Amino acid sequence: MTASRADLRRAELRAPVEPGAILLVDDHRENLLALEAVLDPLGEPIVSVESGEEALRTLLRREVAVILLDVRMSRLDGVQTARLIRSRPGTRHIPIIFLTAVARDADQIELAYATGAVDYVIKPFEPSVLRAKVSAFIALSRERAERLRQTRARERAEAAEQAVRTLQSLSDAALAHLELEPLVTELLTRACALFRAAGGALLIAEQDDGVLTVLAGHGPMRAFGELTPSATVRQLLKAGTPALLAPGDGGWVELAGATDQPVAAIPLTDPDGSRTLGLLVLAAAPGAGFDAGELSLLDLAGERIAIAIRHARQFEHQRELVETLQRSLLPERLPEHPRVELAARYRPEETGTRVGGDWYDAIQLDERRLALMIGDVVGHGRAAAARMGELRNALRAYAIEGHPPGIVLQQLDRLVRATVGPTMMATVLFGVLDLQSGAFTMARAGHPPPLVRAPDGTVRLLDTGSTLPIGVSGDDPPSEFTYALGDGETLLLYTDGAVDAPAEPIDAGIERIMSALGSGSAAAEASCDRVLARLLECGPPRDDVAILAAHVRIAKPGPLGFGLPAQRQSVTVARHRLRDWLRREAPELDSRTVSDLELAITEATSNVVRHAYGPTDASFQVMATRDGSMIEVTVRDHGRWRASRSTAQGRGLPLIEAVCDKLAIDRTNTGTTVTMTWTNIP
Repeated sequence: MTASRADLRRAELRAPVEPGAILLVDDHRENLLALEAVLDPLGEPIVSVESGEEALRTLLRREVAVILLDVRMSRLDGVQTARLIRSRPGTRHIPIIFLTAVARDADQIELAYATGAVDYVIKPFEPSVLRAKVSAFIALSRERAERLRQTRARERAEAAEQAVRTLQSLSDAALAHLELEPLVTELLTRACALFRAAGGALLIAEQDDGVLTVLAGHGPMRAFGELTPSATVRQLLKAGTPALLAPGDGGWVELAGATDQPVAAIPLTDPDGSRTLGLLVLAAAPGAGFDAGELSLLDLAGERIAIAIRHARQFEHQRELVETLQRSLLPERLPEHPRVELAARYRPEETGTRVGGDWYDAIQLDERRLALMIGDVVGHGRAAAARMGELRNALRAYAIEGHPPGIVLQQLDRLVRATVGPTMMATVLFGVLDLQSGAFTMARAGHPPPLVRAPDGTVRLLDTGSTLPIGVSGDDPPSEFTYALGDGETLLLYTDGAVDAPAEPIDAGIERIMSALGSGSAAAEASCDRVLARLLECGPPRDDVAILAAHVRIAKPGPLGFGLPAQRQSVTVARHRLRDWLRREAPELDSRTVSDLELAITEATSNVVRHAYGPTDASFQVMATRDGSMIEVTVRDHGRWRASRSTAQGRGLPLIEAVCDKLAIDRTNTGTTVTMTWTNIP
């Protein structure tokens, strides 16, 4: 069978690094004695044999630098012997000099060179010439031995470098991925590529019952849940050393599919040696396997993977604590009011393992006033979080007491300097929004100025000049500024993490979120999503980001008209907007009449949500007018009502009919209009 290039290379590397003896092959003893006498002055070891067969046996046990081979020998002649020498990977490099007494045999000379001879000497020969030729080949052999030594040293260095690169590649994956799921997938993919495995799996010991959970599979192996290892694998996990397993041992047949290749199993031992975290399983490629050197390197790789998994688990635990603490420090819900839509977003800095000092809040002070606030305590960690909670609670207290924004920030600054001292600094923006007039009165303490988006998409900056943060400001209260917000405008408050990007000025960051705010829908939720998405286009945030948006709906005198998506939460919004309109347009109504109107619009809009549309995006319109002593409320959709799935008929329409003076329903192919009328309104 023909040897592969890799086999020949390995055989060559196993050759000695020092040249051997001079091998003389001749079936006449007197010729051997003559050659020994000629070559003895070289001072090199000489081995003489009298047949080709004996020469081949000698080459199996003795290192040879050059061969002098007689062409015409009985039984196995010189040409046949040379062919066999050349066919062996371990001896094919040895130079052969043919010796013959037949000078006219041109065919033999050509054949000798064809078999790989390096020279052809005709007897009788000049002793000095022969010695010179043999000496030259011995020198070449020494040079080859030195090159081989250097090659071996280089390959040992390259192997060490490759091992370092392999471990570094796994370490890089551990640094790039902190979450467990993407981490184990990346580690397994890299391990399979680095060790040329056909497939693999990463299994984690979640509990002490011996059951392994397959977290990631690659190639023919697949992640399918839990696996109960065999006694062999349990012993392997207990020992904590890598081993080669048969394909059917430990349930690997089910895991690896139809593979019949050997499997390397590497326990992932906790760095402190206290327990085994899991197991790395690699299936060898077809026709290949894992040698002792690779198992040793896999053992080191297993240590790196175990460290990465432990860190990922610690990260997940820390992140859960951070998220729990962050949720406790931010408001659980924002106020709901028919004249304003509020939305907020919080995004931690890149690692997500440190509690930030950013916060936002909103408090409804009374029926027409809403307090909006946002701030950023300098620093991270539990201390910053605790101070952030103190500032938030203090702001709430000052706001409820009724202080104007400038005085609120002055009081807050005094509190910080009296209780914490100069070690704390924070930026804060506090404002009060009048939901009836649209006036927004605010004061800033070192905080970025807010943005306002108009209904046509233009965005303006409410800049009030430079201000000092809390903790470093003077005794005078920050200046107050009042801005008029129109119907349909969106106010956006944000912390500096939203405008701080690497290698760019703050102005560029503000321009970026202004562009995001001005595009798309003006709704508060959509505005927050667009601004955050635009921020993330520049990469993960380097600092915490807090965003608070308020979409204003200033009440206008006259008829009420608005549209809402056909969703369950829109029923509540419609009721609140009708109630707000009644307070403005019919303040004299008694509470019973107001309740009847609210009940009617609730049932009418609920019917639209339940029956007018299928599972698709849709909307409905609400209109309300007052003409003297009459109020008319209309709910219109553009769908086709479906029959009720319940055996009991719905009670919505009978309820509406019972609380209003007149009910009219107009059903067409383009939609349904429900008109409810109240007469004799006081």
